[in-house]
Order: sequence, then structure tokens, then C-alpha cells
Amino acid sequence: ILLILIFFGKNAIEYFFSETIEMKKKELNLNLENHKSLIDQQNKNFQHTLDTKLNEFNVRFSKLHEERANVIKELYERLVKLHSATVSLTRRIHPIIEDAELEEKQRLQNVNNALNEFNKYYLVNKIYFEKDLADRLDKISNEYWSKNWDYATILRMFRANQVSTEFYLKMVEDSQKITDAVDKDFTKSLEELENEFRKILGVI
Repeated sequence: ILLILIFFGKNAIEYFFSETIEMKKKELNLNLENHKSLIDQQNKNFQHTLDTKLNEFNVRFSKLHEERANVIKELYERLVKLHSATVSLTRRIHPIIEDAELEEKQRLQNVNNALNEFNKYYLVNKIYFEKDLADRLDKISNEYWSKNWDYATILRMFRANQVSTEFYLKMVEDSQKITDAVDKDFTKSLEELENEFRKILGVI
């Protein structure tokens, strides 16, 4: 009888542990599946959030590029007008249409208006340009102002007709240097800036 009890007891214990192990396996498998499902859902949520953020960034970047393109277009237009007015003022020979003095005053006024229009627009839109490019635009603006101011000063002194021959010859020399700088240096700067704008807009 004792042997029979031991035999059945051993079998009962083995059966109990066997069933317990199977139950634990099922429980672990179920937990694993639940965990995998949770991770999959988290990955989907993260991907959705990432896609949303990327889409928002693309929209903002696209809008920023569009705004920047408009700023470049308007600024370049004003710079070309400023350059044209400066060339017109500083050229050596001016055809007289009706009144030489009045036409000279108009050229001076055209330069003044073009400078104001350029600087007014540039200063409020300077933030659209990287630091290096903004520094170049600052330099260009200052050079146009400086050369036009110097040339206008020479014109006023010419009109005053109260200078010595030596000083008159120096003013002629200085005005020629300004004309050469506008024709060569300013034109080159404008071409370089045009290429820079093309790169930004992606048209090169």
C-alpha cells in the first residue's frame, strides 16, 4: 500500500508541476504577445507623431522659402533700380533734354528715392538672410550711400564755382574714380549677389 501511495503521490506531483509549467508558459506567451502588441502600438503612435511633425516642418519650410523668395525678388528689384539711378548720376556725360540743372536735380532725387526704398525694405526683411549675406548687403548699401553722397558733394562744389584750379582738377579726378567704381566694382557686386540669390532660390 505504501508503495502504491508513493507511486500515485509521485505521479500527482509530476502532474501538478507539469500543469503548472504549462500554465506559466501560456501566461508568459500571453504577456509576451501583449507586450509586443503594446510596443507595436507605441511604434505606430511614434511614427504618426513623427510624420505629423515632419509634415508640419515641411509646410513651415515651404512657406518660409516662399516668403524668402518674395523678399529676394522685391529686394533685388530695388537694388537694380538703385544701381541704375547711381549709374545715371555718376556717368561722365549727360545728354541735356531741356534744362541741365533741373535734370541733374532729378537724377539726384532718383538716387535718393532709390536709396530710401532699398534701405527701408531691406532693414525690415534682413532676418531672412544668413549673417554673412546680410553683412554683404549692409556693405553694399553703405557703398552706394557713400559714393552717391561723395558725388553729390562734388556736383554742389562744381555748381558753386568757388574752388581753385588745383582743387577743381582734384574733384574731376575724384568724380572719375567714383564713376569707375560704380561701373566696375558695383556692377561686379551686383552680379555676384544675383548669383547668390539664384543659389538660394535653387535656379542654378
